[in-house]
Amino acid sequence: MIDIHSHIVFDVDDGPKSIEESKALLKEAYNQGVRMIVSTSHRRKGMFETPEEKIATNFMKVREIAKEVADDLVIAYGAEIYYTLDILEKLEKKEIPTLNDSRYALIEFSMHTPYREIHTGLSNILMLGITPVIAHIERYDALEDNEKRVRELIDMGCYTQINSYHVLKPKFFGERYKFMKKRARYFLERDLVHVIASDMHNLDVRPPYMEQAYDIIAKKYGAKKAKELFVENPRKIIMDQLI
Repeated sequence: MIDIHSHIVFDVDDGPKSIEESKALLKEAYNQGVRMIVSTSHRRKGMFETPEEKIATNFMKVREIAKEVADDLVIAYGAEIYYTLDILEKLEKKEIPTLNDSRYALIEFSMHTPYREIHTGLSNILMLGITPVIAHIERYDALEDNEKRVRELIDMGCYTQINSYHVLKPKFFGERYKFMKKRARYFLERDLVHVIASDMHNLDVRPPYMEQAYDIIAKKYGAKKAKELFVENPRKIIMDQLI
């Protein structure tokens, strides 16, 4: 599997706090069958503003420890970019990274961003010649149960990603974000998802869940669909190919 959405670099955002935590995440992902991970540390004005130099330095340390985990574990560079107007200039000047230096950029919004703002923001990114991969589409209230809006974004030239945890079956009690799993199922059933990725942050609260999600997708939608969502489409993204 190839995971294009992860927080594996220590001490730069709300992901791992130490290099030991980063290594533990890499081990768990590898044990679940992941062989390539794109590191997508947050870039968000006013919340996650770690200097690019520090992110890059810590990323290189994580890439080194990945070799201790397994020879065939590949770590690539990227970002989860929260959309604000200032990121347009930064993307154009290549001050913040795309996914593995491809045409694709992982873009997120707040849960409550109105659809018009989502549409406008993605249009602005497309005009730069950059293809948005919309991070965890199941989070956005404006897209809930709205096939028409998601198809409109796809028809514009965007791609969609959902988180592996939201593929898992809802718990009977005490699950705060059960509604996101319902939304993810809605999008999957209507073939509106291009990629499933982990969005892993730590082993305690936000582990990878990639193996479990893959098995569920394979059982419900077939092995071909599982391979498409976890391997083939992510590979096309990191290889800078069209899906």
